[in-house]
Amino acid sequence: MAQQERKMIHEMANALRLKSKSSGQGKSRFPVLYKTGRSGDLNEAAMGKVESLLNPRRFFPRKDIRRPRKSAVTASNVAGVSYRDGEVVGAAAPEIGTENRGRAILEKMGWSKGTALGALNNKGMLQPVPHIVKTTKAGLG
Repeated sequence: MAQQERKMIHEMANALRLKSKSSGQGKSRFPVLYKTGRSGDLNEAAMGKVESLLNPRRFFPRKDIRRPRKSAVTASNVAGVSYRDGEVVGAAAPEIGTENRGRAILEKMGWSKGTALGALNNKGMLQPVPHIVKTTKAGLG
């Protein structure tokens, strides 16, 4: 059975509160459904879910409308920033503004701009630890 067909059967089983799993190997895989303690009697709501899964647009999408392809979300295209080997991450970042909630909490606790965090008598670090980008695997172990 094809993967998409098995997926549809698993989704319908989930809508009907049945347990499902695939068995077999390769092209001879098939779904197996189990009735469990949470499986109740059929009702209108369950049948409505199954009907919504059987929507013809799901099987036969419109060909006259071009939809953009879904791309995988990676860290590089979420941040919108790329770094080269040897660059310091966030070196060009602006200072956190006064409207930032984290900064507001720190200021309520007594911190002020130019003072250190995490040590008595203001002897802590003033600058965060810099992270230098390393894209090669040389020197790792």
